[in-house]
Amino acid sequence: MSRLQGASPRSGPRPSDGGPAGMVRRRLRYLLAHGRHDLRAHRSVVGNALRVTVASSVAFYVCRYALGLTVMSVYAMFTVVSLGVLARIPGSGRQRATTVLMAIPAGLALVTLGTLLAVQTWAAVLGMLVIGFLVAYAGTTGPRIAGAAPGMQLLYILPCFPPYAPDALGQRLSGFVLGAVLLALAQRFLVPEPDTPAFRRLLADAADAAARLADHHGGTLPVQTLTRAHETGDALRPSRVPPADLPASPTLAHKAMAHATEAVRTLLARLEALHASVGPRYVYHTETVVLLESIGDAAREAAKALRRGERLRPGEGPSAAVLQSELAPVRAHRAVDTLERLSGDDRLVYLRRRSQVVQAADSAVVLALATRLLLGDRSVGLSPAGHGFSYARARLHELWWQRLTTHLTPRSVIFQNACRFALGLAAARAVAGLLDLQHGFWVLLATLTLTRTTSLETWSAVRQALAGTLVGAVLAGGLLALVHDRDMVYAVVLPVVMLVAFIAGPLRGLAWAQGGFTLVVATLFAQVSPVTWQLAPVRLVDVLVGSLIGLACGLVAWPRGAGREVRRSMAGLCSAIADAIGYTTARVVDHSGSADCLEINRALVLAQESLAQYHCELRDESVGPPDWPLVLVAGADARRGERLLPGRPGRIASREVRAWLRRAADRTAADYRSLARHLRADGHLRADGEVPLVAARPLDIRALLAVAPAVPRHCPDRETRALSAALLLDSVIWLDALTADLDRIRQEM
Repeated sequence: MSRLQGASPRSGPRPSDGGPAGMVRRRLRYLLAHGRHDLRAHRSVVGNALRVTVASSVAFYVCRYALGLTVMSVYAMFTVVSLGVLARIPGSGRQRATTVLMAIPAGLALVTLGTLLAVQTWAAVLGMLVIGFLVAYAGTTGPRIAGAAPGMQLLYILPCFPPYAPDALGQRLSGFVLGAVLLALAQRFLVPEPDTPAFRRLLADAADAAARLADHHGGTLPVQTLTRAHETGDALRPSRVPPADLPASPTLAHKAMAHATEAVRTLLARLEALHASVGPRYVYHTETVVLLESIGDAAREAAKALRRGERLRPGEGPSAAVLQSELAPVRAHRAVDTLERLSGDDRLVYLRRRSQVVQAADSAVVLALATRLLLGDRSVGLSPAGHGFSYARARLHELWWQRLTTHLTPRSVIFQNACRFALGLAAARAVAGLLDLQHGFWVLLATLTLTRTTSLETWSAVRQALAGTLVGAVLAGGLLALVHDRDMVYAVVLPVVMLVAFIAGPLRGLAWAQGGFTLVVATLFAQVSPVTWQLAPVRLVDVLVGSLIGLACGLVAWPRGAGREVRRSMAGLCSAIADAIGYTTARVVDHSGSADCLEINRALVLAQESLAQYHCELRDESVGPPDWPLVLVAGADARRGERLLPGRPGRIASREVRAWLRRAADRTAADYRSLARHLRADGHLRADGEVPLVAARPLDIRALLAVAPAVPRHCPDRETRALSAALLLDSVIWLDALTADLDRIRQEM
């Protein structure tokens, strides 16, 4: 725990729930919560299966039997299946329908390219390599596009096989559009996924909770207020927010929303820590009360603006001017006056509480500015340096280009996955074309659906898929031999088989999914062209070939997945923290250079993506993973100081104090670089390796207080000296927090 930042924001009072009765209540709540979760999951699977079955059946029957257009019927049905089953588009019914409709232009381009490039095997393979990478890499721009990517891959795979039929392009495109529109209608109106609370409402709730905390100026903190603060803060955690609602795209609104989220969560944490660090009889100083009132007003105005959602003109909306005017004297001579009356440990206690108030006020300022930017006031980008709103002046294409290039490195797991899938699909298309495999489309489909991020996961998926396909092939062969060429029987059986397959697959596992899909394609192709029972073994062979190709790619391209990459990305983040400490301190001391968070932002993004994939992979559970989120916390602390400290008023004039601050910053940066070298050496933090891990060295705050010059009460430049002292204190608090973060990393990994 930081020596200056005080107790954990989670250390406030909680309702008592102990004893045997409490254990029973907690167990009942656990069972009820998990029961509701399972019920919702089953309802979602059944609803999606019903929507896909109805939309694909209508599309297929209308095109095949009403219009007599065989090619159009196949493309209409596979469009629904690819975007409804293979894709994992998140969100409510309305959001899913919108995503499907917005994917139509890209789908038209993919179907057209696949049709034209099928003229030669080499052209189809090259197209598969490029398009496979681009579609997979497009997932960097948000969870909706990432969820739709596997289904979009299928829109190129299906037409890129012989026969080369550009004259059938019209039917293919018409079938695709019909399937997409029917799926969107089904997602919107047929047992739709329920709407979720808008993210702006979650932000407004958190801002309201922060305002209520700020309204508390002494006495016992109401449990209800603290509980509400916990709930609204936790509701903004990425793991608690539905993927479709996360502000994850590179648009200006989403970046402002993410900025406001970080600010309000920091505000809640600092206010909770402040109230938890004082007793019920503690009396706040007058300037602290005034500042808390201004914090509450700013947070309340932000909440009201977020709920209204009206577009703002420059100067409208929540204002940070009053809060900044109240913050300046607290940051300057009032703090110094109080310090002059204290000594020893009393100074440290005061610094801790003052740090919490000042950081809360800074967060409230950022919340107000981010809210205005979110609601359309781009003049926020002209605000003084130190708030991190430089992106407000960027154009839309610049924001998208910055996001796309962030992951354009072999150290990004998204880049690695895109390369892995592109190579696998291109290899599968080359094998299917060179060997002239019948229904080679199934080879690529198997490669697409069975390739995982680690060779261990790929092998596990291949074993399950082959077992399920074998059983499905036997059943499909029996069905084809028994029914033969009676199309009416297949037409009746197809919806039933689809519904069962699309329910059993997600609920029972990959083997059931592959077996059910084998039955689906058998009943489908039996209505498109004359087939025999031999279609079933062909399907099995194609799945086997695609599985082997996927397994080979998994062994060649980054076979260990994110296991090693997460360590490298965390090492890169530690190096970025060290660099941020260096040039942030240089700006504080010398006011030279420019504030730029791009490096640490990129390191944080890469580390977060690596950790997210790492948590999704199969691994040896006997070896507990390090507590990587602690490194992310340190990165966030470093970025917060990089954004705020260079914009603080004042300048440190004392040569001795500047030298002390440089030495403290260099030592802290060196400790993070030591940690980075240790992680790159692939060692364990508690083990003795070739790269020793330097122990975290705490800041000598008492030595600083001894060399820091006092501010005479009647000094002509007293205001300037006071601002300099306040800037120094804020810098020390920031460095102390980073040192404490490093100490926690060492203790808990």
